[in-house]
Amino acid sequence: MPQARLLLIDDHTLFRTGLRLVLADSPSVGQIIEAGSVMQAVQDHAGAAVDILLLDIQMPGLNGLEGVKVLRRHFPAARILIVSGTSGLETIPAEVRREIAGFLPKSADAREIEEAIACCLAGGTHFPDDASSAGRAAAPAPAPAPYSASALTPRQLEVLHQLTLGRSNKVIAYHMGLSENTVRVHVAAILEHLGVVSRVEAILEAQRRGLVQAAR
Repeated sequence: MPQARLLLIDDHTLFRTGLRLVLADSPSVGQIIEAGSVMQAVQDHAGAAVDILLLDIQMPGLNGLEGVKVLRRHFPAARILIVSGTSGLETIPAEVRREIAGFLPKSADAREIEEAIACCLAGGTHFPDDASSAGRAAAPAPAPAPYSASALTPRQLEVLHQLTLGRSNKVIAYHMGLSENTVRVHVAAILEHLGVVSRVEAILEAQRRGLVQAAR
């Protein structure tokens, strides 16, 4: 059985430590690396060979649902397993479900976690009928659908408008009552959603899609 290289993304150190201990003796799991946020995962581990991403759904800044597309671009070969301690599978939008390989409640036991990982490694999916039931293998998931610009949150659209005014992160943070780090996270998410690499390109692409008005 091949051993998976895992990336655990969760802002709770205790949960990451506990999950690492649970998986330490698993025959399906080899190397385990960690990150406390989506942006830290990208900054610290982009380019690393990762088979499975275990991604918390509730995190400050860029949460798990918003971060799926970002992670898909930086870890294209990885299968993504969403993990949640409070939300059920029904809270995950259909367009996000098409991007991921499965769902796990944080209450899952070691057997279910190992089963989900092994299933995803084999090309299957793990979507239990409800968050309390054991997972089961399914047919391979269809190819991910393109991520629509409508996935931008209202707050990200506000930041996008601020970008069209030529404002820096510091000035945007002041006007919106946010920290500069939060603004940086939103800007990074906007660039990823629009498929561009610079603020100027983001503005042009947003204008092309009708998300903002062209400057007059």
